[in-house]
Formats: sequence, structure tokens, C-alpha cells
Amino acid sequence: MSIIIVSFNTADLLADCLQSVYDDPDSEHWQIIVADNASGDDSVAMVLERFPGVHVLALDRNYGFAAANNRGAEVACGDHLLFLNSDTVVPVGAIGELADYLEATPDAAIVGARLLSPDGSLQLSARSFPGPLNTFLLYSGLSRLLPGVRPFGAPYLSYIDHTQVNDVDYVDGACLMMRRATFDRLGGWCEDYFLYAEDADLCFRARQLGASVIYYGPRHITHVGGASAARVAVRSTLESHRSTFLFILRHRGRAAFWLTRLLTTLGVLPRLLATAIAYPFAALLGRADAMGSRVRLYRRVLALCLSRNVLPTGGLMR
Repeated sequence: MSIIIVSFNTADLLADCLQSVYDDPDSEHWQIIVADNASGDDSVAMVLERFPGVHVLALDRNYGFAAANNRGAEVACGDHLLFLNSDTVVPVGAIGELADYLEATPDAAIVGARLLSPDGSLQLSARSFPGPLNTFLLYSGLSRLLPGVRPFGAPYLSYIDHTQVNDVDYVDGACLMMRRATFDRLGGWCEDYFLYAEDADLCFRARQLGASVIYYGPRHITHVGGASAARVAVRSTLESHRSTFLFILRHRGRAAFWLTRLLTTLGVLPRLLATAIAYPFAALLGRADAMGSRVRLYRRVLALCLSRNVLPTGGLMR
């Protein structure tokens, strides 16, 4: 088993993640790799000092999530690869149970655990592939109004039993395990995605092989979520939209790509107008900064939808 952890400016969270991995008695049989995307904090120094058994790849710049995972896989020697976010905490036994399930299920290409927030609440990490329908459901609010009803809960599969085993479109890349042979057959993660949607792309290609992608609800890991991207929230949101557009263009076709851009524009525009109108009243209540941030965010997303180049640029957080 090789465990590959991509890090970027999350030294404290990375330390907690690595400690949770080493707390598992089976860790003596695992190869643990940290691919650090040129963090500006002491992430690399911390790993070298506190976890000398970890194989550290100190990359010379921020290559993004997919490319850093591929760099880690290049030095991995395990028959199974676990791609794990640096802001996760893994309970004892969880990794071994995922590996046992994968080994016992030949038609499963990828398996991911249930994700919980630090407060114990569920993160909806089993999802259906991006497309125009999901875009409409998300921006119309129907996915939030009727989350337990098909097809309204489709974007995050909120109608499934998240404590059970489910065959899904894709699982969140925060915890994603696969066989080395499958990874090599797929050619690894697609590095055209800098951040976001690379997990959907990987799972889509796996399902094209006729294999299944499994959401393994009986086991959970704790996931803070967005620890690196939170520092650049607007750019992170834009990169999420860019990656979604790329996925749809590649796997759904040009008609779906243009329809998704239109639906996103129609979804963002009323939000922008509503927040702009509400801004003076928010200022009176001392909430000008928060409302102003929302106005800027919606304006940037709208500008992206109307721009000539909406695909990933790789510029986020570099």
C-alpha cells in the first residue's frame, strides 16, 4: 500500500493527518509519500523532523492537485494507491478496510470512504458527473429544496443511504483508493485540471473501462475541507467553475458545454443583482464586507462565463 498526500501550506493539518496514519498498527507495512506543492510554511521541514519515515517530494512550484498526485505515484511501489488529502484524519482500521473491500471486489476500480466534517456532520462526497442538469438543479436551488428526491438530489446524491455501500458516478478525491494496475491503465490523473473536477475525470475514465466506482459508507474519515483553497476563496471558486466546464466539454460534448455556460450565467446574474441591491442595507447593519465579497465573487463568475477562455489556466495559488 502506498499513501500519497498532496500538501500546500497546511503544516498543522498535515501533521494531524500523518499522525493518524501512523497510529494505525498496519502503517509499518505502508509507504507514505508527501508531495508538497512548494508550500510557503514549514510543511516540508515539519515532515522531515517529525516523520522521518515519510518519503517527501519537495516540488519546486505549485503544480496543482492532479500533477502532484502523479508525481507521488511515480515513486509509489504499493499494489494499492490511496490518495489522501492533507486535511484529513483517518481512524484506525479505515485504510485496511477500504483495501480489503477493493481486493474482494474485482469489478471495482475506485473506492472512497464516507467523509465527515470535524463536527461529525456528513460531507456529501458521493456525486453524479457534472452536466447541464446538475448545473440547473444547483443554481435553481432545487437540489437544496428537495435533496432527498430523485432527480433533484442528483448533484450530491443526497437521496442515497450514506452509511451503506453504493455504486456511484464518482467519489471525492480527498480519500480515493485504487489498484496500481488500474492507475497505470488510466494513465494517472489528468493534469489539465489544476484543482477540482480531476476526481470526476479520473472516475469517469475508470467507468469507461466498464469498472465501478464505490462509495464505501460503512467507514468514514474526518475531512476539514478546502483548507488550502480557503485562503484564495474567489480564485478557488473560479477554478472550480473552470474545471467543471473542462470536464463537460471533454465528456459531455460542446452542446452541453455551451448550455452549462448559459445556465451558469442565468444562475449567477440574479444573485449578483440581488446582492448588489442588498449591499446598502447590509452596510447599515455592519455587514458590508461580507456582502461586498459576495458581490465581487458573483461578478467574477459572471465575467468568467462571458469570457473567451473559460478553461483552467493553472494560475490558482501559484
